[in-house]
Amino acid sequence: MAAGLISRLVGRSCGIAGLGLAICLAGPAAAAELTLPVPAAVIYPGQDILGRGLSTGDFIVKDDKVELFVLEERMLEGMVAKRTLLPGNAIRMTDISLPDLVTAGSQVTLVYRETGLFITGLGTALRSGAMGDAVTARNLDSGVVVSGVVEADGTVRIEE
Repeated sequence: MAAGLISRLVGRSCGIAGLGLAICLAGPAAAAELTLPVPAAVIYPGQDILGRGLSTGDFIVKDDKVELFVLEERMLEGMVAKRTLLPGNAIRMTDISLPDLVTAGSQVTLVYRETGLFITGLGTALRSGAMGDAVTARNLDSGVVVSGVVEADGTVRIEE
């Protein structure tokens, strides 16, 4: 009865009950069986992923969704968790990020460079950010809020 109802909703015959129903619902989309890295223990936001340990797990992933997941352990080098990662669950690309080099509320060095001109100053970060992220900071001397990009050394490069 359920197979008949579903076949009417989908608009085609599902063939063999049970197996046919699963094939019918899956449709023509291709899938790949992948062995993916998974956490070996709970990893909390901000924790180094490789430092907490990994194992592997087998998953079936639709071909058009493969790029959404971490496929190899080397993709996790230098990355931290953005949200809690549970043991045995596949790691999505949206679950990981580079570690923050600038933390909201912390003191940062502001750097402005132009041909023949180099100005530095101190500021307070108003947003946290990893290398390459756009952040805002308040200049401690003038109180002016400026925008910049986090550099690899943790300074904020001011942009015009």
